[in-house]
Amino acid sequence: GGFAMECLVCAETVSHVSVLPCGHADLCSLCTLRLRTVVNDKRCCACQTEAAEVYVARHREQEGWSPTFPKDLRRRAKSGEVHPMKGSKGVYFEEEAHRDEMDVKCALTCSVCYEKGNSNVKFNSMKALKAHLREMHGKFMCDVCLRGRQVFVTEQVLYTRSELNRHYKRGDTKGPMAEAGFKGHPTCQFCKKHFYSDQELYSHMQTKHLQCFLCKRARPNEYVYYRDLLQLTDHFREQHHFCDHAECKPRHPEERAFGTAEDLRVHEVRCHGKELSKAERKMALRISLEGPETREGG
Repeated sequence: GGFAMECLVCAETVSHVSVLPCGHADLCSLCTLRLRTVVNDKRCCACQTEAAEVYVARHREQEGWSPTFPKDLRRRAKSGEVHPMKGSKGVYFEEEAHRDEMDVKCALTCSVCYEKGNSNVKFNSMKALKAHLREMHGKFMCDVCLRGRQVFVTEQVLYTRSELNRHYKRGDTKGPMAEAGFKGHPTCQFCKKHFYSDQELYSHMQTKHLQCFLCKRARPNEYVYYRDLLQLTDHFREQHHFCDHAECKPRHPEERAFGTAEDLRVHEVRCHGKELSKAERKMALRISLEGPETREGG
């Protein structure tokens, strides 16, 4: 200790360091609060030990100084020696002024007003903050980023209306999202809904929409989806072999779809061949099974 240090997460020079019970002191106060309140991760970044409480102290650059975790934080908080931050999940501050500064950054605060020196423009709801940004500054936040980007509200990028449209479709021309290579939010073609990342879109498609099991079996690396069971059934009829027998109508469409004409014929004989004699059924099955050797599906 005793010299200038950089935060292990953001790599910025630390003015106030977060000290954990395990003894590690590697993060700035802002990254500590972001991890604990936004990401909901209370683990130490160095040793992964979960910390119920954190002590934020001003970093001293004099030689020989080393940050230590106070064992009696709660007693000190009651006596006013340290300053807990409401809603911070166990973060205590050595300096009350720094606690108040961090409180503003973590709250529903207008970042435009804050940058102009007015730190008192706080709101009780996201709706009120959005209305203020729109009416007073002509600025908008991306609702998809609000759900998916794990930063404080004051760290969210603000856009004009035209910039926001571009952001959704093609990404940003400047700022942290552009620097990260962001190229726009992926969209579900069926729901017309934007998602924060390709992984989120994939999870949505897997749970809300459908794939053809026959196509997936033949081409496992292709990802083609259908809006609903009705659209998938139309696909079965148009691209595969589908049983429309009255007895099959109560069944799930996937039970009525077959990869080849031979497979459908076997199904028809076995499931709907009651009017055939035993010999006729046997002959039909033998003809089907002696069909072409190269068949799709099974």
